[in-house]
Amino acid sequence: MNIKELIEKHGDYNENWLILEFLTDKKTFELKMDLRFCVDSIYNEFLEIIEKRKQNYPLQYIFGRWEFYDLELFVDESALIPRFETEILVDEILKLDCKKDKILDIGCGSGAISLALAKNLEKSYIYGIDISKEAIILSKRNKEKLNLQNVFFFESDIFLNVSEQNFDIIVSNPPYIDEAEMKTLEKELSFEPQNALYGGKDGVFFYREIINNSLYFLSDKGVLAFEIGYNQMEIISNLLIEKGFEILLQKKDFAGFDRIIIAKRR
Repeated sequence: MNIKELIEKHGDYNENWLILEFLTDKKTFELKMDLRFCVDSIYNEFLEIIEKRKQNYPLQYIFGRWEFYDLELFVDESALIPRFETEILVDEILKLDCKKDKILDIGCGSGAISLALAKNLEKSYIYGIDISKEAIILSKRNKEKLNLQNVFFFESDIFLNVSEQNFDIIVSNPPYIDEAEMKTLEKELSFEPQNALYGGKDGVFFYREIINNSLYFLSDKGVLAFEIGYNQMEIISNLLIEKGFEILLQKKDFAGFDRIIIAKRR
């Protein structure tokens, strides 16, 4: 069987081309230029992946790697899959006109945000924390893969094990799905760690904890930067203002949903 025959049989879908990229270690444009390329040796693996996808098992976990902010990261079930929307948060932090010498990433998961910041802020020190031991193991694997020396990962339940202070920026993409929405999640999300999704009954438990305790860890002009749920802009903005923060930025994602909020300590 060649590529042309495989695509005719299984459909000219973008996902099928991604699977072929993964199995052949070739780019889609290369594959399309050589449609007679024989795929007999990988066809059974292709079928196995198709079967897993029918069960809604995430393609990213099948591949064991995914791209985030031009970095290829290891991914597995110990941490959420890095999302394209989260790249907006990294973008906005890099554009901030503020000191960025020391940054704390709360709930680092695979290390995506921390590593993207470390790669682009070579003179800064980035600290990534997560309550999950398995997530920290994964983030450290990614650090080694990328050979970044200015980022450090360790276990901590929010600020519990954080001994450093005077962070210029505290960033977080915490769990923010509320109790009601947890019952209606897409099946694909059921394979991702549930404790990285569930944000308490109203979805803002972790934002409250971070905001209420952040003044002990931020520098005098420190900044809080969050990714948020689509319906949480008002409540999180109010939490920040009540704690004495000035809102610097409220931004939507590519689908038009509220997604990013950044605030500065007054």
